[in-house]
Amino acid sequence: MELNYDFEFQSIFPKAVWLVPECKRLLDEVGIAHNVQGNHVPAFVDPATIVALRREPDKIRTMMLGAGWSLLPYEGEASPEKAQFLIPQLLEIHAKAESRAYDAHAAKYAVFDLFGFTKKLTMGEIIGADGSPTCSELTRQRMQGARPASSFEIYKALMAMAGDERNHPAAEPAAPPPPVKPAAPTSGPFARVARVFGRRQN
Repeated sequence: MELNYDFEFQSIFPKAVWLVPECKRLLDEVGIAHNVQGNHVPAFVDPATIVALRREPDKIRTMMLGAGWSLLPYEGEASPEKAQFLIPQLLEIHAKAESRAYDAHAAKYAVFDLFGFTKKLTMGEIIGADGSPTCSELTRQRMQGARPASSFEIYKALMAMAGDERNHPAAEPAAPPPPVKPAAPTSGPFARVARVFGRRQN
């Protein structure tokens, strides 16, 4: 039985943080919105696919990360744990900005530093003391119960990635960017994935 390579786009900062007025005001000021492309990373829906991927050699996982793909399964907004971690952090930054302990530059730097850490968390790059990726209890249970029926196959994953246009997150309307001279393409299957979805690592 083949693995399921269907995917969705997982948010880095979840919707819940925008429901807190102070957090929303802070994120609006630094220019982060929930529905922008930069707040999402593609993630396979089936945890068995992720378990199979994590069993692959380091170079395969590194290639996936380099193409902007999460090493954790998609969970949508189902788990509250990320928001419970983020909201106090954002409230603290907001309070420091309001008290002038942080100027606008310092506040923006603090938010983007938090965003960068949360992106690594969402990508499955933060490893705990037990050697497992740091993730929500929901995701941990789903991965523990997953039993891949076959090994991860890069080209089958690539075909699913390149051919599926249904799961792009909604983007805010924006003026077209100025033309940019395309960079020289790199070799390998994941260079194609990066071109298809326009993913870049910060």
